[in-house]
Amino acid sequence: MASKKPTVTSAPPAQPHTGQGHTSRNEGGWSAKGGLRSRFILPSALAFAAISGFFVARFPVRPELAAVSAIFVLVFAWPSYSAIVRWLGVQRGVRLLVLLGVYALVLETVAVKTGVPYGRFSYGPKIGKLLFDAVPWTVPFSWTPLALCALWRSKGNIFLSGALLVAVDLCLDPGAVAQGFWRYGAGGAYFSVPFSNFVGWMLSGTLGAWLGRGVNWQEAPPEARTSGLLSIAFWTSVCLNMSLWIPGLVGVALIIGSLLPKK
Repeated sequence: MASKKPTVTSAPPAQPHTGQGHTSRNEGGWSAKGGLRSRFILPSALAFAAISGFFVARFPVRPELAAVSAIFVLVFAWPSYSAIVRWLGVQRGVRLLVLLGVYALVLETVAVKTGVPYGRFSYGPKIGKLLFDAVPWTVPFSWTPLALCALWRSKGNIFLSGALLVAVDLCLDPGAVAQGFWRYGAGGAYFSVPFSNFVGWMLSGTLGAWLGRGVNWQEAPPEARTSGLLSIAFWTSVCLNMSLWIPGLVGVALIIGSLLPKK
């Protein structure tokens, strides 16, 4: 299950490194080798995420099952993490992922302690042990995939990436608050989420995208978006199955937009 900001990186060589030799890709991003099998992987993974969201909406996660939530976060993060490392190579790929992860952890810790930039909020006990008595350890693994997905879709445009992350949070936050993953002290007008939260996501998302400015995102493999898509599919399903129609429809639009090939 995704954490908050969740809360969201380095330049590829002329021929992107895949760790598997030179494999041609068509416009849709699937490798020519094993392409038929690959075409079923993403739809199957999205269906799994949506089904998981259905069960969470119907049977909310209990605090004693926080470890299960943490496992889901790691499983969802793996596809994009592995794709980035294959593309950029181990050194550059890991450096990018660590940079974004540390940024997310520091940002969330400051936000919980001070209320800046999202407004006052606190995490519940459902998504992993708290670090610094503030932030679940899973935060770097839930925010970073969303940032990678936004950077892939925007082709590295930092302001568009920030706007896309705000759109993601329009789906994610209402579902997470309704499920008790975190809560805002003063509530808010948008499904108990304050307007300040979305301003904060624009600021933090833009800055996070700026950290990835050294990467040529126009050449990024489509698998870089996969983990973010899984998270969006999960929260879209949670929202729709809890009758949170507006956040759910935002999620549907994001999924459709992310599945379109880059031009």
